[in-house]
Amino acid sequence: MNAGRAARRVAGVIVHNWPLKLGAIALATLLYAGFVASQDSNVYPGPVPVTPINQPPDTVLVNQLKDIEQIQYIAPADLGRLRAEDFRATVDLSGVRPDGNPVSVRVDVRPVDARVTILAVRPPSIPVTLDQKVTKAVQVTVIQSTPPDGLQVGTTVVTPSNVEVSGPSTSVNQVVEARVSVTIDASAVNVDRDVAPEPVDDGGQTVTGVEIQPTTVHVKIPVYQNLQNKTVPVNPIVTGTPAAGFRVDRVAVDPLVVSVEGDQDQLTGLQTADTAPVSVSGATRDLTSDVAYALPTGISVVGSPGTAHVTVRIVAVTETRTYTAGIRLDGRKAGFDYQVSDRTVLLTLFGSTADLDRLESSPIVIALNVESLAPGSHQVPVVPGVPSSVSVAAISPEQVTVTVAAPPSASPASEPSAGDGATPAPTAAP
Repeated sequence: MNAGRAARRVAGVIVHNWPLKLGAIALATLLYAGFVASQDSNVYPGPVPVTPINQPPDTVLVNQLKDIEQIQYIAPADLGRLRAEDFRATVDLSGVRPDGNPVSVRVDVRPVDARVTILAVRPPSIPVTLDQKVTKAVQVTVIQSTPPDGLQVGTTVVTPSNVEVSGPSTSVNQVVEARVSVTIDASAVNVDRDVAPEPVDDGGQTVTGVEIQPTTVHVKIPVYQNLQNKTVPVNPIVTGTPAAGFRVDRVAVDPLVVSVEGDQDQLTGLQTADTAPVSVSGATRDLTSDVAYALPTGISVVGSPGTAHVTVRIVAVTETRTYTAGIRLDGRKAGFDYQVSDRTVLLTLFGSTADLDRLESSPIVIALNVESLAPGSHQVPVVPGVPSSVSVAAISPEQVTVTVAAPPSASPASEPSAGDGATPAPTAAP
């Protein structure tokens, strides 16, 4: 009963004033049709590139973002056909976890002209793979071809021996080494060139999506027709001049001898294995350095390490100088007269040139403490105060005579006699 009443009430609401409602619907339809007629409803077929925004720091976008394939829009007729640069398509990466797993992110497409209304885009979202960016060092491995018959190869030297691989953690973690390949030519020409290393995994397959720094390494492989070995002494090369007041005391090198290899005619005239120059210009202290060998082309060191440990001992230049030093008496008592036999002494000092030069910048004065001297003549030793970096070689004289005279005593006052008529002073009562 109640249900029927409710149905009749709803039907009454719908049909109530139905001519007016139908007129309103017709008017809205006409207005929308007029709006559409005044606009250019169209479809842009794409592609529109998608730009990532708000990418977290130290992350890398692993996959290539898909383009927008189609955009439905409405625009005033006077704008004409729109192009790709009339749209801005972006994906917000701020909420994407950098774990190397793909996720679907909504694409935000906006028109450059505010009069354009975008109705739909395809696809509405695209897959995004974000990963943490990491860097690690790997060793460079040189793969060389088999030498032609009659040729022999020497020690391979690659510089640098390690490179840095950076990129997504999922890819970088697969890299175990950086590999370079070189070919030994039948012309017996030494390998001496830059080669681009290739990141490989433990199966020898190339790992893509990573970067290597530096992008190239230098590979040197000597090629011989009559390979011979020879042991020669190591000759450390030192260049430059230490700072003023210093000199090179001695040069030590480790190892003392080294084995080298090369063609027989090249080794004949080689007497020493020179090192790369070690500069001591302006040095004031010992220098220690690991330097490479500077050998003629075609000759290389056998074994490792391929460097020499050079130690250069730097010492101060020392000498002996004689100075004239003045005597100063400290601790004199008021009223006493002090006389010293020598006002100056000759002071001979030994030390570095730099320290002795500094002493010459101001007068040298030797202080003698005479506070405890009683009246009379005293032999006082001359003890100079000099910096600890220098030493006293001689003093002339080693002691001086100091004569102390006491101040003159006051004369006693004369007392009046009884016969001179003076009245004696009264005696105080006890």
